[in-house]
Amino acid sequence: MARRNYVRTPRSLKRTAGRKKLVIAAAVVAGIALLWSLVMGEMGLVKYLRMKNQENALRVEIDHLTQDNRRLLQEVKALKYDAAYLERLARDKIGLARPGEIVYYYGDVEVR
Repeated sequence: MARRNYVRTPRSLKRTAGRKKLVIAAAVVAGIALLWSLVMGEMGLVKYLRMKNQENALRVEIDHLTQDNRRLLQEVKALKYDAAYLERLARDKIGLARPGEIVYYYGDVEVR
């Protein structure tokens, strides 16, 4: 029987292969930790999305408040300068009538 020639790997190569695996494992762990931090960290993607939704809600609320503000400014101008609006408001809200008029009330609906 003939003797076979096996290639022997020196011990130093075995150690470097183990070190390579250790470095790769450490890099994978560091990558996972970095990815976790980017997604779930204090200023991560999840918090960014929550803040973006909150910003959109606040913008909508600002738009509604701006519209209400414009409407109220128009009402103030009408109360100051429009006599017909003031008379209509006095008739509808307070129930005032001109002299000689008779106001009839039917429940919540007002008929003149």
